[in-house]
Amino acid sequence: PGGFSFRKFNAMLLSTSLCFPWLIFCTSAFDNFLPFPNVATPSSNKNGIYPESLRDNFKLAFSDRYFEYADAQLNQTLHSFTISLWLRGTENSSLIIFEYVNNARYAIELLRLYGSYYVEINGRYHNCSSYSLFSSSPSHLLVTWNSGWGNVSVYKDGYQVCTANLQQGGVIEKGGEFRIGGSYGFRGEIAYLNVYNTFTNTTEDVRSYRRRSFSDPSAIIPWNAFLLNTHGTVRILPEYDIFKNTFTRLKCHPTGMELILLRVGFNFLDPRELVLLNDACRPTLVNSTHVIFFANLSDCGTEVIEYRYSSVLYHNEVRLRGSPSRVVRQADAINRTRVEGKLRSISFDCWYDMTTVKQPIYAPHITSFHKGGRGGSTKGFKITLYHDSNFSHAFTEQEYPINVEMEKEVFVEVALLRRERSPDIWISRCRATPSADYFDPVCYDLIEYGCPNAADDHIQYYNTSRLGVRRFSFQTFRFNDYPSAVVFLHCQIQFCDPADAYSRCRRGLNIC
Repeated sequence: PGGFSFRKFNAMLLSTSLCFPWLIFCTSAFDNFLPFPNVATPSSNKNGIYPESLRDNFKLAFSDRYFEYADAQLNQTLHSFTISLWLRGTENSSLIIFEYVNNARYAIELLRLYGSYYVEINGRYHNCSSYSLFSSSPSHLLVTWNSGWGNVSVYKDGYQVCTANLQQGGVIEKGGEFRIGGSYGFRGEIAYLNVYNTFTNTTEDVRSYRRRSFSDPSAIIPWNAFLLNTHGTVRILPEYDIFKNTFTRLKCHPTGMELILLRVGFNFLDPRELVLLNDACRPTLVNSTHVIFFANLSDCGTEVIEYRYSSVLYHNEVRLRGSPSRVVRQADAINRTRVEGKLRSISFDCWYDMTTVKQPIYAPHITSFHKGGRGGSTKGFKITLYHDSNFSHAFTEQEYPINVEMEKEVFVEVALLRRERSPDIWISRCRATPSADYFDPVCYDLIEYGCPNAADDHIQYYNTSRLGVRRFSFQTFRFNDYPSAVVFLHCQIQFCDPADAYSRCRRGLNIC
């Protein structure tokens, strides 16, 4: 799991009100100033349809009140159209998603009435049954019509959910108002609604509109035209979830975080000017379609910003070279310089869940031969056995599982694989089993809730000044039911903030 954020700042004067909206988002990493919409009509750029900035990344939020809507003028007669939008919300028994009204006549309409969805062209309706168009997360809707065939189709997330023949040979006259929301209210959000004068009839073309998550200058009615004309209590809110899911990808690898930017969504950025928190870390790949960054967990300025018991959140940012690496929120650090939709940074985070590590540590010295190898997964930390209490001579991988006599000391080290910029740790649990299954009913707990087994006097902790490392020892044993079985050790760790004087790591054995 991971998250992104986009940083920029903007303000504009609307009527007599000066607006400085900002929000703070958590977990998804929106921790920045966010802009008010720049409603100037965007000009086309060298790539035709793609955005020149992030200035139109807004959604309209409706609160289920009547006469909440946004509208825009249609200035050309249509013989075909495609309407593309993103929709999120809950369904009422009756609602209008969008409509086009000309001389008091409903020429285009997508609505829900008494549990069923209807699509209308020039007064003729088709019942699309009760197929749900709403979801708790944003869904992409596309409605397209062609006069020559009279075909109208509705698509949700790239799949056709409704089709019919309506008004063959008809036209949609210009001069009316295209409305979002209409006269019936609904509770939800609409974003990036663009109206085109083309018909869409292939799956590839339908899905290509999902990538137009912005105000499209090639549309006959672009999204920002609606942002300029809202009525009632419609809210204009920042929107980056759809944009980031369309134009960015994040992969959380064991050694680092890989951020992939699709250049069609960021063609206003020069990859040569982009760096991570450490200026020395630049894109690892730049081609005509992608810009890729790799932030090593122990380099490139990557840092730990949050701890959650056995999980840790690593953070980095893509930013313009020479720009500040942090947004300062103190009142005495503000300025009132207008910024024209400039991207300040793209923040990305990955949670690393340090799940239980299992290690076949030793075989009771009963037989003279054992065939086996090192098993399990390190998942960010590892278990190492040592020959001595000084922890100076570790067993090699080829020696696992080791053959030991009973009642001998086993010296165990639990350590993070990457200790640079790392949190501190405490061993919360260590369990021995005669199999690789942590939940094996035959088991023995050496450490529980961060404390040694009170019934076992042979467990000893060892102090170390190394961050991200904990050590202990115990005396070998065998399981009565499986006396010759290899013993597996399963350990879990808890993360601590090194600066927290009251953390579990600082309190150590004092609370046992």
